[in-house]
Amino acid sequence: MIVKLEKHFKDIQSTIYNSFEELETSNKVNISKDSWKRPEGGQGKTIVLADGSFFDNCAVNYSSIFGKDLPAAALANSFNKDTKFGYKAMGVSVISHPKNPHIPTSHMNVRLFSILDKNGNITDWWIGGGYDLTPFIPYQDDILAWHKSAKKNLDSWDTSFYKIFSDNCNNYFNIPHRNERRGIGGIFFDNLSEFSVENSIDFLKSVAICYLDSYLKIINIRKAHKFTKEEKDFQLLRRGRYAEFNLIYDRGTSFGLQSNGRIESILASLPSNVKWSYRKSKEYKSLEKKLLKVINRDWNV
Repeated sequence: MIVKLEKHFKDIQSTIYNSFEELETSNKVNISKDSWKRPEGGQGKTIVLADGSFFDNCAVNYSSIFGKDLPAAALANSFNKDTKFGYKAMGVSVISHPKNPHIPTSHMNVRLFSILDKNGNITDWWIGGGYDLTPFIPYQDDILAWHKSAKKNLDSWDTSFYKIFSDNCNNYFNIPHRNERRGIGGIFFDNLSEFSVENSIDFLKSVAICYLDSYLKIINIRKAHKFTKEEKDFQLLRRGRYAEFNLIYDRGTSFGLQSNGRIESILASLPSNVKWSYRKSKEYKSLEKKLLKVINRDWNV
């Protein structure tokens, strides 16, 4: 069962990576494919595209780890579990930082936690994940299409999911010390255990494919847009907000660090190019004013 489940996650990683690789037209892009093993148990594969014609950097990561004590980040808003015989956590995490500021940063994660018995069989499980979009120069048509596709997919499973998961996303991807959201939302769910293991995997696969299809549609619309130096500077400065959230609040980052995960893979979500500035230009302030009006509202459809 474990091997079969791992294959599903590996297939998700391959599907998304192959689609992203096709976006690169430069033969100078740096591609790293790094298979690794975890001393405490488990393995994974980190794939990073960097310094290409399309991506500043992009990571598509797969991991499957074994442990005895669930890290606190895995139990946030959750319940205590008896892991004396161990747990298995597997998943795929995607982060995309395109060069063009007219194309949003995106993030997607799907994961399964399982509790094992003394024979290594699964006795309990729950799933989590979701995806969100972080625009710099927002387009309302893109945002509405992003949410409508999420709703259509989730409605095929349970018509109550979209509203709950979209609200979860808005609440989770929030930067309290800035009093602003990370982006325009998407979906976020955790501790979902109402499906069988097999149906749980099918649900996660549908989430991953919905994310990929929705993001590629935005990319195809915006990739030919020209951008100015001021717009690129704005993107690099706003990426600082992304770094703040990931390093301070993100539970996935915390889980990786608390479970003695592979540091370089965990931090591959950070943008490779980012700016910090105390004084902001008039152009920055103008673009930020427009952006904040968009990200600090609900886009539920």
